Amino acid sequence: MREFDTSINVGNGYISKQSKSSASVGSDVLERIIDTYPDLSPLWLLTGKGTIIIEVVDKKNTDDTKNTNKANETPFIYNTFDEIIESKIECIVARQLKTFGDKLENIPTLEKISDEIQKSFNKN
Repeated sequence: MREFDTSINVGNGYISKQSKSSASVGSDVLERIIDTYPDLSPLWLLTGKGTIIIEVVDKKNTDDTKNTNKANETPFIYNTFDEIIESKIECIVARQLKTFGDKLENIPTLEKISDEIQKSFNKN
């Protein structure tokens, strides 16, 4: 634990103390962790969800085909923490939009509701 504290430039025992007291870690420390360990998933670090490790490819070396996104086989290309976060946000928003779109398809239109009401009145 001491080596980890040193690697992210915090005082000895900082992470251990925060963990034992269930205290939060400051955003500056989180940023240092992600800057020091760029293959660590920020989503996992913040929420505990998803995979711990992400593939990081230097933009200058995009011929590396083993570092790909299995969904669409495009390389993960990040140089900064902001690019990683932006990519994660885009994925989350795209997934939520798809879910929302799927739910919208199941909601009847006003025209369908009106037709059903008319059919109900015509039966009586």
